Amino acid sequence: MSETNRLRRAGALPPWAVVGVLVLALAVLGLAAVFRGTEYDENYSVFVTGGIPRPDWPSTSFVPDSVAQPFVQRADQATILEAIRRTDVHPPLYFQLLGAWREVAGDRLVVLRLPSILATLGTLAVWMLIAARAGQSAVLTGLMLTFCYGFMSLGYVVRGYALAQFLIALSVLAAVTAWRQGRGAWVPAALAGLAGGLACLTNYLAVFPLAAVLGWLVLAAPGWPERGRRMLAAGLPFLSCMLLVAPVWLDQQKLAVSQSAGQFAPFSLADTLHRLLQFETASVLGGLPLYVQGMARSVAGTGLALLLGAIGLLTLWLWRGLGPLRWVWLLGGLAAPAGLVLLGALFGNAPVELRYLVLGLPFTAALIAVVAEAWQRRSPTAAAWGLGVLLLVQATGTAGMIWHPATRQPYRDMIAALRLELTPGTVVMVPFGQDGVGLVGSMLRELPGQQPVLVLRDGDAAAAPARAAGFDRLLLLGFGARDRASDRQWRSAAAKLREAPEWHRAGLVWQEQRGGSVEIFEQRVVN
Repeated sequence: MSETNRLRRAGALPPWAVVGVLVLALAVLGLAAVFRGTEYDENYSVFVTGGIPRPDWPSTSFVPDSVAQPFVQRADQATILEAIRRTDVHPPLYFQLLGAWREVAGDRLVVLRLPSILATLGTLAVWMLIAARAGQSAVLTGLMLTFCYGFMSLGYVVRGYALAQFLIALSVLAAVTAWRQGRGAWVPAALAGLAGGLACLTNYLAVFPLAAVLGWLVLAAPGWPERGRRMLAAGLPFLSCMLLVAPVWLDQQKLAVSQSAGQFAPFSLADTLHRLLQFETASVLGGLPLYVQGMARSVAGTGLALLLGAIGLLTLWLWRGLGPLRWVWLLGGLAAPAGLVLLGALFGNAPVELRYLVLGLPFTAALIAVVAEAWQRRSPTAAAWGLGVLLLVQATGTAGMIWHPATRQPYRDMIAALRLELTPGTVVMVPFGQDGVGLVGSMLRELPGQQPVLVLRDGDAAAAPARAAGFDRLLLLGFGARDRASDRQWRSAAAKLREAPEWHRAGLVWQEQRGGSVEIFEQRVVN
């Protein structure tokens, strides 16, 4: 078979197989949207589109039903934009679209997650089309991306990651179309720049993988005059989008510096690279070490590291046979972690979290898929076994993403464990956290509507014994080191409650491996 025929056959789009991949992805996303509880960032998306980005929770006890306004209030587009400018460090496009969606669809969590699910399915479809145009297997690329833990774990949440992924995919599709067209491909080049600019209006970090895509688009042009024309065609719409968001970005910079100082650890190159390796492994292969305990956890972690290393070595071995787009896939996948290292060095902190790496995952999935194809041409049996092991590991990690509590944020699981303890005479003490949005908002959405609640701010956590005096029992919620501010507030309240003569600690009623816990305190009976 000639190379041209092989590429044409590899790049086919078999309709039923493509539909099968999309149905599989829809099942994963739908199950995650239903079974996974409220997530930290989702509250801000709702609050800012209601014009109340930082709700002023009562300082005395209250019940969730009495403070429902921030969860159901809607704001107009001008109010949303102003709230983002004053209180956020993210661009406005997703929030403005979400505000419009809420006007039509309402405020149920699953309904709010639907646009992200649709955007994620769109991203998968576009990347399968990209793979076909690049002459590689569309179905294998789609499967590889469907089972990337990081991609799917943020593919349903009420946040702008899924929309940014979709717009990046459109930019890549336009760039690949321009590459195939050759000379005079100014329209697809312009579309690549426009989609890339809109992606940056959705998530500022999209600029890193897009730099790789648009840079390749220009350099792949035949000759310098054509490169200049492509640069102009792609650059004008991209820079126009940047000029649109520039006033918002400039207003946000002071807030960005102050928030990152409290949110992230100080920058250390060695620690940052180590965390990046951990999160990249988890993003591609899943969280198997979280599903087991003891020695099995070390074995699982080592196994995943070895598997990722094997993929890297295989990529080096087969590099020259990976096709003309291998550099785009490689640089697009590396751009996100490299960008985080750059930001950390510039601002003196370590902004490394799994959600910040996901924008490069489709490039990584496309690269792994083409590596698997090249290996199959050399060693069909070994490649089949290797690919089977990889997909099995990824599928296990994806299943755990849906059902295993170690991969979920703890709010719904915590409330489910406390259901028998939640009575009118018991008050739930919730740390305020960094901003009163993520922790408090999640607990209020998950708690029964008439359950008494006290919010623990820095200034009043030490007064917890007196503030709960009107109740027979209290449940003190702790969230571990995942939120530094909440850990400080919890420690202050716990110390005072243990010292208070009118209260005694009755035990620990819930605890998770990541440090979250619930302690129960009861009023002492005075004879």
